[in-house]
Amino acid sequence: MNSRRLFLLALYSTLFFVVCLPAISYGENVILTITVCDGADCGLDPDITAPSVPTNLAAASASVTQINLTWDASTDPWLHDGSSTSGVAVYKIYRDANPTPIVTVGGTSYSDTGLTANTTYSYTIAAIDNAGNPSSQSGSVSTTTFTSASSAPVPSSGSPSSILSAGTTQTNMSLDTDIAATCRYGMIANTPYVSLPSVFSTTGGTSHATVLSGLINGTTYTLYIRCQSTANIPMTSDYIISFSIASPSGGGGGGGGGGGGGNPSIPTTVSFEGLAYPNATISLLKDGQQVTSQPAGADARFKITAYGLSAGTYTFSVVATDTEGRRSLIHSFTVAITADVGTTISGIFIPPTIGIDKVEVKRGEPLVIVGQSIPSSTVTVSIHSDTELNKKVVPDRYGLWKYILNTFEVENGDHLTKANAETDTDVSTFSSAIRFVVGDRTVLVAKAAARLVGDLNGDGRVNIIDFSILSYWYKRTLSVAAKATVDLNHDGKVDLIDFSIIAYHWTG
Repeated sequence: MNSRRLFLLALYSTLFFVVCLPAISYGENVILTITVCDGADCGLDPDITAPSVPTNLAAASASVTQINLTWDASTDPWLHDGSSTSGVAVYKIYRDANPTPIVTVGGTSYSDTGLTANTTYSYTIAAIDNAGNPSSQSGSVSTTTFTSASSAPVPSSGSPSSILSAGTTQTNMSLDTDIAATCRYGMIANTPYVSLPSVFSTTGGTSHATVLSGLINGTTYTLYIRCQSTANIPMTSDYIISFSIASPSGGGGGGGGGGGGGNPSIPTTVSFEGLAYPNATISLLKDGQQVTSQPAGADARFKITAYGLSAGTYTFSVVATDTEGRRSLIHSFTVAITADVGTTISGIFIPPTIGIDKVEVKRGEPLVIVGQSIPSSTVTVSIHSDTELNKKVVPDRYGLWKYILNTFEVENGDHLTKANAETDTDVSTFSSAIRFVVGDRTVLVAKAAARLVGDLNGDGRVNIIDFSILSYWYKRTLSVAAKATVDLNHDGKVDLIDFSIIAYHWTG
């Protein structure tokens, strides 16, 4: 064999490995046909190009047990029939250099929970395309969880807390904290510190104050306050300051005959009392607007009062938020208020709260159903299947209850679960019903989302109730509380623009 043929055979062998021709034995007289595809797969192989490495990975502590991760999306360019496509499918997240990922997600953010306080964690991520090609792992980032829940500021001495005289248009709101902190406030309960809209004008130390203006006669104001320490550890529950502006006294009758507007020494109030859950937050709404809130007792009993009312007919609503943040059904009452008379609505029995750990569950895996009720009650958990199941559980001394459903007891498909409570003397109505699916996969319940725009009563939906609340305030002078909730575009009034915003976010 001459040297020229030796050179050609060496060249052909090299090209064979580059373009993946079938394996054959080469004799002295073999002629090879070489097809060059300009870097593509010649129509034979799938995508073999790895996605780009995710960039701008960031980690931020959110609590003593949670770290939030965010990053920029990767791309997956590869040539197929001359066109460029992107095939990024998921991201794998790695913690503390462990070669096994802790989770696979489809988006560009993740909240890592169940962590240990005052502990540093490091993270990297890798992108995976639809063909299964992984990118290299990103650069590592790390952060430390908060030190402890007790390191958050503890507020006290909140003021004002009484009925202020009629005609008061502004007042000073103040409180103290046990350590240096920055305090924020708003009109909506259970709002995280970073999302509260207003900051105290005097803050940063242990004394905090600000001026509230635009106050209106006959209105109750409830402010929800959270403070964050100089170590960036925020409060995780509300400190509440609530006060009222009195209504002008009703006029008396003419001379001699007496008569007139009632007894001005008796305040015009309406109170609601009954049973909810131990240490639950009870909120009172008037015509769809929250006017005050306060905790229930350790025995689950509550009494909540609206002050500074004018005579008239109102729709009041009572809703309880349990110690795990779950909300009860809303109980509504239409009440005719008489001037200078105290009215009490008693015997309220708020049904249990209810939650589940999965929205879809593979048949045979357990479904955990939880909630809170009265410690001395019996909770009946109802599961709607071909044959309805009714399971009884007894809450613990804090009112917390749990039932673990064996999903082999129900058929595949959609199901609803709800619960009610029973004592020796009374039975509550049922809670709201929660839908779940039994099938061939398991999907955990998503973390709580931010409140929907237009969800004026906080029930997780934008519907006719929110439309009615907005209609009440149409072209009316807005109170401070109303400005914080119904003025959706923050222009100081409720008009057709706000109705358009409601329509855009409508859920039904």
